[in-house]
Amino acid sequence: MSFTYRGIITRALTAGLPVGVLLAGYMFFVVEPTIDEAITLEEQLATEAEHGEQGGHHHDEEEALFTRSEQVGGGVAASVIYAVVLSAVFGTVLAATRHRLPGRSDLMRSVWLAAVAFGCVALVPALKYPANPPAVGDPDTVGQRTVQWLVVVALSLLLAWALTRLSGLLRGRLDDPTRVLAVTAATVLAFGALLVALPGTPDEIDQRVPAALVWDFRLRSIGGLALLWSGLGVGLGWLLERHGRRVMDGTDDRTAAPA
Repeated sequence: MSFTYRGIITRALTAGLPVGVLLAGYMFFVVEPTIDEAITLEEQLATEAEHGEQGGHHHDEEEALFTRSEQVGGGVAASVIYAVVLSAVFGTVLAATRHRLPGRSDLMRSVWLAAVAFGCVALVPALKYPANPPAVGDPDTVGQRTVQWLVVVALSLLLAWALTRLSGLLRGRLDDPTRVLAVTAATVLAFGALLVALPGTPDEIDQRVPAALVWDFRLRSIGGLALLWSGLGVGLGWLLERHGRRVMDGTDDRTAAPA
């Protein structure tokens, strides 16, 4: 079954919207409580530092540009927009590589691509440069941390492409079990070397920040990314499979393209 680019993108966006709503709900109910806890801790640490420097005298704090409620609302809206935009990118990549992806069905191909994307743009960066709550991190290092994140994502995608090429080169030269074992070993070695070679994060965690809070935030954050990518992979794959069955049954041929 072949699809037009427009057909795949339409279904990607259709999957992206409900996934974005689910992600927004996850961020609001699961991640935001840890952010609130971290902000409260950050304010307490700032107050203690001010009292230590000023001998207990209070100074008027600069008013925040946005209230906490506005920040939460903006974060919810951003989650939906981010998921929809990412779904368009995901659909574009799937359309370009669909016939070269492993799997006997569009659902398997979509899930496989989403798993690779999750590993390259979420899991590997989280292992090397894990997310930190507001109470952790120096704002002056935001630029450096952004560059580090972009570098690890770019290198991860490059490694994923190289390992895919390696798998293709070994196909036909090795039996499938041996090929899978060889590519798996190469994947572990390549990404292990990448994590070791890259420099560490410039941020240091304040000893007064509870480790439980830091890891709770990190795990919940990576959970949101897992929800996003699994939702896009399964959602788009299911829509493509559903359309393919309808075309084969002769009930819908609007977006089918000649093979």
